Amino acid sequence: MLKIIAMFNFRPDMSREEAQAYWNETHNDVVRRCLPECRKYVQNMTIPVRTQTSQFDGISELWFDDMDSIRRSFSGPLNDELVADEEKFAVNKQWAIVTESQVFESQAVL
Repeated sequence: MLKIIAMFNFRPDMSREEAQAYWNETHNDVVRRCLPECRKYVQNMTIPVRTQTSQFDGISELWFDDMDSIRRSFSGPLNDELVADEEKFAVNKQWAIVTESQVFESQAVL
C-alpha cells in the first residue's frame, strides 16, 4: 500500500471557514469520482495554537494499492478535473508518495 501525502494552504481570497467547507463538503466527492482506484481518503485540518503556527492549512492522505494505480489515477482527463477543483480552494500544494511504517499502537484507554 502506498500513500500520497498532500499539503496545501487555503486560498487567501477565501475565509478559512469557507475554504474548509468546500474541501470537506464538495472536494471529497470530486476525489471519489476522479480517483476510482483510491482506497482511502483522509482530510487532516491543522489546528492553530498560540505557541506554534503550521506551514499548511490542510494535509490530505490518498491511499493506493501500488505505483501503477497511482500512475493510472493521475493521468488523463479525470486528473485535469481534480486539479481544477483543487484550485477552487487550495494553493501552495506540495506532495510526496510514501510508505507507512507503524511504530506502535497504544492499547491504553484514556
